Amino acid sequence: MKSTYFSLWLLLAGALAIFIVVSFSDDISLGTYTVKKAPFAETLVPDSLSANAKLAAGHESESHEELDPVEVKEVETDSVPKNILLFGDSMTMNIALRLAKYAKQNGHSLHAINWDSSNTKIWAETDTLNFYIRKLHPDFIFISLGSNEVYFKDPYKRHPYVKQILTTIGDLPYVWIGPPCWDNRTAINDMLEATCRPGTFFRSAGMEFKRKKDKIHPTREASALWVDSIMRWMPKSAHPILADYPSDTIGKVNSNIILLKALNK
Repeated sequence: MKSTYFSLWLLLAGALAIFIVVSFSDDISLGTYTVKKAPFAETLVPDSLSANAKLAAGHESESHEELDPVEVKEVETDSVPKNILLFGDSMTMNIALRLAKYAKQNGHSLHAINWDSSNTKIWAETDTLNFYIRKLHPDFIFISLGSNEVYFKDPYKRHPYVKQILTTIGDLPYVWIGPPCWDNRTAINDMLEATCRPGTFFRSAGMEFKRKKDKIHPTREASALWVDSIMRWMPKSAHPILADYPSDTIGKVNSNIILLKALNK
């Protein structure tokens, strides 16, 4: 009797195992007959879990397609000395002091506009940039803006102002120097980099800076190292210009800095 019950339970267990395998498998064909997949698997595994698995699989497949190498064309350095305009917020002052030495070393001329407390909105909504472009006739531009927008919860709201500044610059080659962030939670650098043309944005976020007592502005020495990093990166930019390291014999140079009064906006 016990042997009969044991055989019956063994038979039931085998049938259940076959049922589960069929439920989790695709349709099985045997000659002219097809065993359809049972809905048992969907009962055990929620639809949302199944959908997430499919989404993950699809994403993985798409990512493999995106990993194809992108050809990067090296641009030849422009050997013609440039008339450089540097403009921006209060970070501009110390940048100009070091950039002036690079200008002297490489035959460039430099004018800098330091506008304390300024931001992309102020530069976009005034005629200041257009005025100095018409007055100084630069053929290369450095921009130092974004530091006064680091704390913005949604820096992408500043995107129209950045676009307006770039429209004013037009076809002139430029490098936008990203703000030396002291708060890594900001997305200001991401917005600026996404808006600028490829090869025209120098990302300063992530660099280490010795800062002044306000813990925001890099010291003069740190700013000099900052400019050195920018000029070492210059050959990788969209429009490389002469950027040889300044000789120690250069001495003092005129930075031609114009100071504008702060205008909070």
